Amino acid sequence: MDIRHAGSAAFRAAYRAIKTAFARILAVCFAAFLAVASCAEAQATDLPDLAGRVIDAVVNISTIRRADGDPNSDAQSQPAGEPETGDPPRPRGSLGSGFVIDASGIIVTNEHVIRGAVEIDVILNNGTRLRAELLGEDAYIDVAVLRVQPSTPLPVVKFADSDQIRVGEAVMAIGNPSGLGGTVTAGIVSAKNRDIRTSPFDNFIQTDAAINRGNSGGPLFNMAGDVIGINTLGLTPSGGSIGLNFAVPANTAQPIIAQLREFGETRRGWLGVYLQEMTKEIAEALRIDPARGVLISGVDPRGPAAPAGIRAGDVIVNLNNLEVRDPRQLQRIVAEIPVGTAVPVTVVREGRSTELTVTLTRREAPVPGTTIVSALGMQVSGITPELRNELRLRVDARGVVVAAVNPDSQAGRLGIRPGTVITEVQNEAVDSPGDLVRRVEALKAEGRSSLVILVLAANGQTRIVALNLS
Repeated sequence: MDIRHAGSAAFRAAYRAIKTAFARILAVCFAAFLAVASCAEAQATDLPDLAGRVIDAVVNISTIRRADGDPNSDAQSQPAGEPETGDPPRPRGSLGSGFVIDASGIIVTNEHVIRGAVEIDVILNNGTRLRAELLGEDAYIDVAVLRVQPSTPLPVVKFADSDQIRVGEAVMAIGNPSGLGGTVTAGIVSAKNRDIRTSPFDNFIQTDAAINRGNSGGPLFNMAGDVIGINTLGLTPSGGSIGLNFAVPANTAQPIIAQLREFGETRRGWLGVYLQEMTKEIAEALRIDPARGVLISGVDPRGPAAPAGIRAGDVIVNLNNLEVRDPRQLQRIVAEIPVGTAVPVTVVREGRSTELTVTLTRREAPVPGTTIVSALGMQVSGITPELRNELRLRVDARGVVVAAVNPDSQAGRLGIRPGTVITEVQNEAVDSPGDLVRRVEALKAEGRSSLVILVLAANGQTRIVALNLS
């Protein structure tokens, strides 16, 4: 046998096998390259197509607001040096965005876009201007619903399941920044479930798609052309977008929109408890290992938690089959459950788990004769002779009396209760609800994010409480 010949044949066979395998690898790589290039080209093509498909359902919103000193007005002060004319203040205009969800003329926008408006106009993409009626608004979620009367059905967009979005997913925003209607910007989902503490129910989608002044109320689209969020605000030191922008998720907004359409108001579930953050020390004292859940520091006797058996000192670890992590998350869970729903609650009491059922009720309406101070989460009234006797206040006692407090608010969590007397705000005395409101609004106008109040508790002790301005 010729060994050289046999070796040569084996070598040639091995060479052919290697060459074939290498060719196959090159073919696979080239196919993958073509697929990526094709995908990139498709995305580049899809964005203009997508914008063209949905832009007619996006509207501009123009409002005329009060200029009578309303703190919610965007009116500017009179230029320095101009003489006072004595004429009534002129109304001021503002601009925002919105989108059509029903061809009959139902439009969604942000509550802050129409806040304080005496006139609301909707401008369609074709330039048609329609007078709008406000069906309802919710300041907590920052959503409002409008209705116009078009002569023909309007183009609409539909909501997507915002729970299904992924970080890194491509998105597109359309709006009316600085009055430039039909402006399209694109970006990605930067984060989900952002709580930036603008309300008790923050659960924002964060995006780097530019959202500037005037974009508020416009839609944030996925690449299928469905609305995943309502563009609401951007964090910026200069007034321009720096890529830190936030949208209310579709799944958060939709139940609120449905209630505003049906009732003209939000009917949010209420548990009626005072919440406290769980700490390692509290968990050890209550024999909860590992530390989890939310501590109940008090129970409102008017709420549904009391008759259901929830007590102060209980720790809620699960509600409606959802694990409870912190007070703000629990507030969001409860708020999104319809009034009248019976929900299972798991509490840890004296180291043992107890299963309870609570039927959520509606948060009570404002107490008559009181002033709502929404920035502090409370209602207040002046000191009447009846209250002076009831609270055993001194004859010369000054201040305002807390008539009701949102138990889920920071004030509620810090122990402010009905009957608490507020005597000072930021070291200035307050003698009436009007004084309190004006002082709070002045501090907000200065750009303050928090304030301190001096309170007189029912036991006669005074203390200083720091509160965020939300």
